[in-house]
Amino acid sequence: MLSRAIAGFMPETVGAAGDITFAGESVCDLPMLQRTAAQRPAVIFQDALQALNPLVSIEGQLTLALTGTRTKPKSKDKTKITELLTQLGFPNPETILPLYPSQISGGQRQRVCIAIGLLSNADIIIADEPTSALDPVTEQEILKLIRDNVKQRQIGGLLITHDLHSALACDKLLVIDDGGVVAYGSPKHALESSSHAFCCSLRDLIE
Repeated sequence: MLSRAIAGFMPETVGAAGDITFAGESVCDLPMLQRTAAQRPAVIFQDALQALNPLVSIEGQLTLALTGTRTKPKSKDKTKITELLTQLGFPNPETILPLYPSQISGGQRQRVCIAIGLLSNADIIIADEPTSALDPVTEQEILKLIRDNVKQRQIGGLLITHDLHSALACDKLLVIDDGGVVAYGSPKHALESSSHAFCCSLRDLIE
């Protein structure tokens, strides 16, 4: 629910307390469509099939993410898109560009969603279990790609995950149990300083 509030996807029947600031303005009660471009984070959803537009080609969706206005790529757009898709594990990215989401596999759709997030000009990327449909080796490679992208562009990144190894690689760790925050801080400090039972169980897994 925290990520939905940050992204502006809160249900109308649910309110958010506290404050969320983008570009110097509070957006806590502003839905995504009412925000300026600078106030909209890029979101990599766990359910890639639902996140992608079934009526727009892969090329069109990636071009729109990159340019913000067009679905037909120029030569330089296509070069950037194919380079990123190659990094994400597509051996021949040109072959999937004219296809639609229903014509590619679940793992491919998830990588396309990751590409959309990385191509955007947003100041923060929210990744909700972004690699759940991928094998462990590919998962770690892509998480590294996301981290490197965030650091290179000097933007914010929020990774939502149940994978402890992936969480411990982040700069900050926020542990939520039963809907409440039970620890926050650097991964080492957050877990070691908390006496909460869930954090104790996480420490046991590490040790």
